[in-house]
Amino acid sequence: MQLTQHTDFGLRMLILLAREGGSLSLPRFADTQGLSYNHVAKVAQTLVREGIVTSQRGRNGGIALAADPAAIRIGAVVRTLERGLRLADCARCALRNDCRLSGILAEALEAFLTVLDRYTLADSAEFGMPAFAPWTQPAGYLQGTCAAPGD
Repeated sequence: MQLTQHTDFGLRMLILLAREGGSLSLPRFADTQGLSYNHVAKVAQTLVREGIVTSQRGRNGGIALAADPAAIRIGAVVRTLERGLRLADCARCALRNDCRLSGILAEALEAFLTVLDRYTLADSAEFGMPAFAPWTQPAGYLQGTCAAPGD
């Protein structure tokens, strides 16, 4: 499962806001992250509209968290940014009237979101852990068919 760029950028913004406090300049954020300002602005608009952040215009403007980072659940943010989240498009499938897969995928998606609900923005903004990078692991690592480096 992979989240959209919209959600990715939103979570990045929120993590920086949780770490730094105060407000975040969208042009500066876009520049330091190597992202399109227009895309960043659209994500910020969603976060403002949903009440996750507040915005302030002007030279010293930007966005700021609307609540304490410990009160913002990652699962709630993902649900907000990933409107219509689903794992498969069963509406266009010829098997849709005789298939259990949609129920299985819905259960898997709920399990995914339940894990995210256990964590807050404050948890995800903690320093000291490198990013989990499965693409740097040997084939089979996530399936448990090979040992992790150094094992």
